[in-house]
Amino acid sequence: MKTLLFVWYLMNGTLIPQKKIDGDWTYRIVFPTADECFGKEVDYAYKEEVMEWIESGSFEYNEDLTFNN
Repeated sequence: MKTLLFVWYLMNGTLIPQKKIDGDWTYRIVFPTADECFGKEVDYAYKEEVMEWIESGSFEYNEDLTFNN
């Protein structure tokens, strides 16, 4: 279900691909209403952070994020 929502957000402009950093895509999230911590947008969120936002409903940068490339 998370993957379906991820694709839906890409299609409707909620998620906007930005650039690759160390081989992993980052995304801009455009919130429908202003988030109390981040305002209306979040920049340079990795896919794992986006998936956590989809699951939990609140966004948080993960400074300890590791990749299994």
